[in-house]
Amino acid sequence: CYLEAIQCESSDKYRVHLPRCLLMLSKDGKSPGLLCSTFGKYARLLPSWVWLTWIPQLLTSLSRIEAKTAKAILEGIIASYPQAIYFPLRAFYLERRDIERSHPSSSGTICVNYTEELMTKLRKTHPALWISLETILEEFIIRFRPSYEEELLATVTALLQRAESQFEHQRHSSDGKGSDEDAVRASFSRTLERVSTKFFRSQSEGSSPPKDDRAKKTAEFSHRYKEAFETDFSMNPSTDKGANRLTLTDIISKLKKWKRILEIQVSSIPPMLPLMQVSPLLSSFSFSVPDLWPGACDPHCITSPPQRKRKSDNESVLNQSSPSASAAAAMATAAAAARSVALASVYEGGGGYFGGGSASVEIPGQYSPNIMNDSKPAPELHSKLVKFASTVEVSRRNEQLVRRIGMIGSHGKVHEFLLQFAIPYWTRTDERTAQLHQLFGRVLRKEAISSRRNLWLKNTAIIPIAQRLRMTAEEKCHISIEDIYIKDCHRRGIDPNVVSQLFVEKSKHDKNSTDSKAAKLDAYHTVCKTVDSRILSRYIQNAMGNSERYFQFQRTFTAQLALNSLLQYALDVNERIPSKFVLSTRNAQVLSPDFRFSYSNQGFLEENKSVPFRLTRNIESFIGPHLLSGVFIPAMASAASAILANQNDLDPALSLLFRDDIISWYVSKSAQREGSIRSTQDLERQLADRVTRNVSLVKGRLKKCAPIDSKSKDDNQDLNLPTDEGARQLVAMATSSENIAQMSVSYCPWL
Repeated sequence: CYLEAIQCESSDKYRVHLPRCLLMLSKDGKSPGLLCSTFGKYARLLPSWVWLTWIPQLLTSLSRIEAKTAKAILEGIIASYPQAIYFPLRAFYLERRDIERSHPSSSGTICVNYTEELMTKLRKTHPALWISLETILEEFIIRFRPSYEEELLATVTALLQRAESQFEHQRHSSDGKGSDEDAVRASFSRTLERVSTKFFRSQSEGSSPPKDDRAKKTAEFSHRYKEAFETDFSMNPSTDKGANRLTLTDIISKLKKWKRILEIQVSSIPPMLPLMQVSPLLSSFSFSVPDLWPGACDPHCITSPPQRKRKSDNESVLNQSSPSASAAAAMATAAAAARSVALASVYEGGGGYFGGGSASVEIPGQYSPNIMNDSKPAPELHSKLVKFASTVEVSRRNEQLVRRIGMIGSHGKVHEFLLQFAIPYWTRTDERTAQLHQLFGRVLRKEAISSRRNLWLKNTAIIPIAQRLRMTAEEKCHISIEDIYIKDCHRRGIDPNVVSQLFVEKSKHDKNSTDSKAAKLDAYHTVCKTVDSRILSRYIQNAMGNSERYFQFQRTFTAQLALNSLLQYALDVNERIPSKFVLSTRNAQVLSPDFRFSYSNQGFLEENKSVPFRLTRNIESFIGPHLLSGVFIPAMASAASAILANQNDLDPALSLLFRDDIISWYVSKSAQREGSIRSTQDLERQLADRVTRNVSLVKGRLKKCAPIDSKSKDDNQDLNLPTDEGARQLVAMATSSENIAQMSVSYCPWL
């Protein structure tokens, strides 16, 4: 019934049931049954564009019992909207191929075969487009790959954070656990051995002399750092115990030393590089954009192009004298133009489908779910890639250097993307986050309670390129609170790391005390005396220029922060460190980079959170008490109420997204331990209770933030409490000094 309704009318009212249909297929069991056959019968009749939002789920369906139907739907998307599926399909194929080579399985083999067939179809039906895209991505993968020093620095930084967290946990735990300390040292020993093997030993095994530039850089890197690294961490083959002889304090000290060494080396990279130097091929790219109009590539939609030339007076007289002849001539011209474009489409391989006729490369991120509009797309009107910007910017994001490249579109705008290296699970989770933002944004636009307050959400485009490489859309007006703090420190001539070191030292001062929470609270108050609480306010005031723009930005930022905080709390998104708190100085949007769910070891979301979202001193000071109570709390309550009003429609989508996410999380955690040889259906059945519980927890948190109707209050509740009491309690928890002082050093609670 759902699919027939969508076939009759492809509106939001009916398309909202697509995730319900995908979720119901798991009830067929281990083999395709009545549900899968019915789904396959009607799903192929739907227009291809209705599935664009759910391409990630269709790709994962290739490893389930509905694989044949999912493959047929994806083939339709390839024919009609090739650039909407090219990037996720390519990354999914490479990822699954590597998994299958490492851990072969029957379901994995079928999935890889289906994906390979889809890649072949895309290459054959759109050969010119395929060559252009493959050439560009090959340059991205080869030319924009980070150096070995950058990769080792990112690894050392991650190990240092893990070691400091483990050291803090041991310091506050009870005594007499020497076996645990030995286990921790042994774990770090194995990790450091793998790091050494990856960066030094495997690279120096080849006896042949280096032939290309990459091989020469590999040999130079190994010659410069190998001996010193293995000596510092006691990896000399003549020793028996290796790094087990080092204490956790020694490991932390050595890691800090190597972080300083590598940071000095990495800091020599200039912040701006000419594209000609990085990639001569991309710098010479220049595309000509065809002059297309809506429906130009659809032979079933005969439309004429807009008039480009003013008609002469004689032509006007002739048209007025014979209107029927003029109409016939116009229709004949339009039909001839449409047929010629359709022939070009057939030559290109699109078969005359809508959007298949243009081989021009589009700017990535113009299809759902990377945009908030999920209606029928018009590829003819999309911005096409004309050329690349002449410079490449190198900046630091989350303790690693990333390259920012600009793509100049046919409409004259420069679209900027960060080339980031991330594990596949992170990229897939960020794709699901974009889908959630689109679903919630649609609800906020629909409901009156949120529309009155002008509440809106905008997701960030995540474009997967390879297994560990992706593009993230980011404008130059985006800045994190960490960058604002670093700029303020440089302006005053202060080292930004001094405050963190002071907090750690003050926390260690009372390490023998039984009340460690009191010690951290005292350290927090001491550090707050040295850090100004108006750093963010001054930066925004200087950026806005006048009081009117400042107040408008402040008000919009408060509403945006309320939405972001609601999602942080409801979806249990932790690690909102300063580098991940990003805002836009153009429209006051609060962005959500690395917005990922936080699971316990058992796969459940954390029920009790002492700090539900980030609302630290600088943010609270910038908002002020009046906007906090007059905009922030009502916006959070209104958004929660709007989402709950559409609970029946959103429940299947939440269950579907949480199902895929927890399976990806489980596989990423157990890949080395169990080999990832279990089928997707077995994992679904094992983790079904976790999905149900997590969705119920999200709905419970949204209900807590929503306004309380006085008629529905329980007998045990105080009738004098305000209707937004739940949101007020969360704000009190997020701004409590006792709570935020217990956060980790990387959280920077003093900011």
